[in-house]
Amino acid sequence: MPGKLKNYKSAILSLVAIATLTVCFALTVARLLHVETDLRSEDTHANLWMVTQTQFEAVLLAESLARSAAGEVIADPEQTPKYRLAILISRLSALLEGSQAQLIDRLGDLSDLKNNYLQLTLAESLFEDDGKIDPQTAVHVRTQTREIAYFLRDVANKVMIFNRQEGTNTRVKYLRVVVESMLFILGIFVSASFLLVRLYKGLSEATQAKRLLRQEQEFSDLVINNISNQGIVIFNEDLTCLLWNPGMEVLLNLDATDSVDRPLREAVPLFSREEVGSALAQAIMGTSSVIEDEGISPDGRERCLEIHCFPLDMAERNLGIAFLRDITESWQARKQAEQQNVDLEIKVQQRTAALRQAERRLIAAIDTAPEGFAAFDATGNLLFANERIRAAEPVVLWCREEMTLTTFLKCFAMCEGADPHLLTAGEVFAEFAVDLRINKDEWAQLSVTRADGGTIFVRLTDISGYKHAATALQSALDRERETTNAYRSFVSMVSHQFRTPLAILDSSAQRLIRRGVNVTHDEIVTRAQRIRSATSRLTRLVESVLNAARLDAGRIELNLAWCSLVDLVWDICERHKELSSHAEIDLEVPEQPIKVHCDSILIEQVVINLLSNAIKYSGDRPRVKIKLWVENERAFCSVGDYGIGIPPDELSKIFERFYRARTASGIAGTGIGLNFAQKIMHLHGGQIQVESHEAIGSIFTFDLPISSVDQAPKAA
Repeated sequence: MPGKLKNYKSAILSLVAIATLTVCFALTVARLLHVETDLRSEDTHANLWMVTQTQFEAVLLAESLARSAAGEVIADPEQTPKYRLAILISRLSALLEGSQAQLIDRLGDLSDLKNNYLQLTLAESLFEDDGKIDPQTAVHVRTQTREIAYFLRDVANKVMIFNRQEGTNTRVKYLRVVVESMLFILGIFVSASFLLVRLYKGLSEATQAKRLLRQEQEFSDLVINNISNQGIVIFNEDLTCLLWNPGMEVLLNLDATDSVDRPLREAVPLFSREEVGSALAQAIMGTSSVIEDEGISPDGRERCLEIHCFPLDMAERNLGIAFLRDITESWQARKQAEQQNVDLEIKVQQRTAALRQAERRLIAAIDTAPEGFAAFDATGNLLFANERIRAAEPVVLWCREEMTLTTFLKCFAMCEGADPHLLTAGEVFAEFAVDLRINKDEWAQLSVTRADGGTIFVRLTDISGYKHAATALQSALDRERETTNAYRSFVSMVSHQFRTPLAILDSSAQRLIRRGVNVTHDEIVTRAQRIRSATSRLTRLVESVLNAARLDAGRIELNLAWCSLVDLVWDICERHKELSSHAEIDLEVPEQPIKVHCDSILIEQVVINLLSNAIKYSGDRPRVKIKLWVENERAFCSVGDYGIGIPPDELSKIFERFYRARTASGIAGTGIGLNFAQKIMHLHGGQIQVESHEAIGSIFTFDLPISSVDQAPKAA
């Protein structure tokens, strides 16, 4: 009899627990359904949309009135002021009806809105039958319309603030519902725990629970200490943060001191989102989930976070753990792949059902690692491969269906940088690491190692950034090497060019010293001319080098002023006739003066360089023709010769520094003059054009801005 009574009491207690479980579950579902119904009835953006659309129509009307006031003929009937006014009146009429009117009335702006509506209605009478409006009236109506647009902008701001306040109230209400649901869940948990205790009571089960608890603690320590590059957070039934690892600090830019012992929804904006909060709550209730959250990183970039939520039973408490990983690159790649209609199937082989819960979680943690990871047994059969390594291009192309160690390594043997060892590594194992080029812009390091138990691990690490940096550095070194070689060649050439005029100076001086009083007047004149010629050559060489140095250092500045291009060129020609009496220089100029806006000193150097080159490369009896003319508000100057010319294949390089055409071999020069002249013209907004034929001659032409004689003094 006492045994039956005891069984009867146990049955009664079990029924009470089941009833409590059912009631709590029903109340939880009812509250959640209430929240879901409330969510479906929310409409926080329709009112704001109506106000902003009305403001937009007001702006369009103001623009149309401005065009009409300016006398512009509007061809499109839908852009006429009368048509835009009708649209705006209809928009305001819609705001004065229904829920929009109630909202604006609550904001205290309904009377002003009605007043604006009345003013626009009265403004319709200002338009003529054909839709035209007096310009002064259009300006007045446009002013009223702009004031209405500003008024609607203020209303939109108030609506936005009101929506935010309403959203805050809604979130408070939903938080209260969540708290109530948590209480009901607590009742479910208590009832279920009682039933479990009654069903699974015994010493052996208690021992096993302690062992599982120890394993869970060891697993938690392993995750926290060894996966610091991922965000990990542990929370209790109230969604209060209990643990915040360094990875979370990096991802969310929040210190542990700002998060631990605080509700996650308040401390972290990410967890206040409904989808994320729901996943955390499901983890507390024992359901695992994986979600992706798209947002903005602390530095303002678009990013995507992958959040794995798992239940965590520890110290007889229902806790939850979440793993956060930055998957922005794979998320962007997946979005691009979806746009290209490429269906990338992700197959994940699961461990057998006998693997413990800790092993499954460890695999999930490895699967979220940013590096590709795969494990094979001693015979080469695949044990596990994460998403990163399965999505590698060689794997997708060659071993999607079957992945053994041999086939896996062979599919990478076709990549750039592959080692022939990849073809036999699966048959005769040896540890190695090799850098591979997966595709045009992606590099990865493939490493293979063996653990003590015989398991073979393969890791695929993205090293694209390192490779790109190395390539850029090598390119910079090559350019620096080319520049050094060019300057070395230039110094050698300048040294050679300096040696010749110096030798002429020395020879002439020694000749005069040896002859002494016996030297004739004609010989003195001849030697003096040689000395002047050599000195002029040295001066040109030094001036070319100094000008190039000043241009490189940015010390050449334009001193723009109006000057006569005809007088400038004429003075240069007269000076060259004195220095080069053997040269024939023809100057053709228009009758009217040509005033140009330029730096006369720099333009003088350009003309001197072109004229000197024309004389130097035209043989013993050079003939040079200089022509000035005006065309399309620009002044043009051309310098032509009948000399050695430039080969057609070298015309594109003739303005490069230190470059000299092959036809100039044996003629003194540095290759700086034309480069310096072209840069001077670029500073003036122009350039030097060249036409040349080998053994016929060359014509160099440049242009400058001009002004008429009457305008020049005013501009000056």
